[in-house]
Amino acid sequence: MNSAPHAALFALHRSLRLAAGPALCAAFLSLAACSGQAGAQIGEPGTDQSSTDPAPSGTTDDAGTHADASPAENGGGGDKGHDTDAGTTPFPDASTQPIPAPDPDTIPWATGVTVGTGVASKDTQNPGASGVLVAYAAYGVSLAGAEAWATALYRASLQQHGIRTIYAVQGPSDPQYSQTEIGNTKIIAALLPQVTAKNNSVVVVAHAAGTLVAHELFAELSGSWDPKSVALHRIVYFNLDGAGDGLSTTGLNYLKRAYFVGAHSTVTGTSSTNASTMQSLGMSNANAGGYLELDASGSGCITGGLGCMHMTLVTTKPHDTTNADLAKDYSDFVARPVCHGYIELKAAEAGL
Repeated sequence: MNSAPHAALFALHRSLRLAAGPALCAAFLSLAACSGQAGAQIGEPGTDQSSTDPAPSGTTDDAGTHADASPAENGGGGDKGHDTDAGTTPFPDASTQPIPAPDPDTIPWATGVTVGTGVASKDTQNPGASGVLVAYAAYGVSLAGAEAWATALYRASLQQHGIRTIYAVQGPSDPQYSQTEIGNTKIIAALLPQVTAKNNSVVVVAHAAGTLVAHELFAELSGSWDPKSVALHRIVYFNLDGAGDGLSTTGLNYLKRAYFVGAHSTVTGTSSTNASTMQSLGMSNANAGGYLELDASGSGCITGGLGCMHMTLVTTKPHDTTNADLAKDYSDFVARPVCHGYIELKAAEAGL
C-alpha cells in the first residue's frame, strides 16, 4: 500500500479526534451489525442533549406496522364474491407487473465542469423512485473509487429505499480540505430541482475527511444557496468515522436526521480511528439522531489495526488487516460486502 494515504489518514485522526474517549458513552454502548442486521441504537432521538442548541426536526415512520396478509393461494381464503370459470387461469395484467430497475453499471456516469469538480452523477432509472444519494469519499480516494462505493451502496441498500439519482464525490485533495475544490455548488444546483413534494429521501453518506466536504454542502444549503428552503429537513446524514469540523448548529438544524457512526470489534477490543469523536458528537446531538456503533468483530482486523477498523465503515472485510487500503477497499466488493448496516438500522426512523 502507498504509505502517503496511510500517513495522511492517521494525520487526520490526530488532528480531528476529540478529547472525549470511549468512557464518555460506555453506559450507552451496544452493537449493530455492519452487514445490515438490526441492533440496538446509541444516542436515541428524544433523549436530552448535552447542549442547548436546537435539533433538526423530522418525521419518524412507525416501525413494526404490518400489511394485511394476502389470501391463501389455490382457493384458500380468496374473495368469495368474485366468480371465475373453473379450471381457467387468467393471464396477469402486464400493467400491474413491477418494472425491474436496470443494472446501474449499464448506465454511464456524467462528469465534467457542468457536473462539478470531483463529482460524478448518474440517473439509475430506478422505477418509482425519486430519492438522491450523495456519497463523499475519504481523502486519497479517486473519483472511480467513489463511484464504485456509491454504486455498491445503491445495490445493497438504497435501491430498495427509494433512491434514484446518485452523486459520487472523490476524496478531498488534502486531509483538512483546505482547498475547498469540490464542486458542491454544482451538486446543489442539480439537487434542488430533484427535491420535489413526493421526494423525502435525500441521503448523504460521508467517510473520514469526506465529512468536511459534506459539511461545506450543509453550510451552503443552510446559508444562501437554498433561499426557498426546498431541501430543509429533507436530508438524512450518515457521518462515517469522520469529523465534526465545519458542522455548525445552523447546518445541523437544516438536516432531517444526523447519525454519527463508529465501529468496534469485541474480538480485539479495537475501535475505529475516530470512534470517540463520533461518540462525542452523537451524545451532544442525540436529538438529531445520535451515535451508532457497528460490530466489526468479523472484519478480520487485528488488535490495534486502526486503519483497518476505519475502513470497516466502507467494507465489511478490509483488504489489509492492519491498515487502510483505499484503492481496494473502495472498489473491490467481491466477497467483501459494502457496509450498509447503519442505513438499515435507521431507515424506518429516518423515513427512508
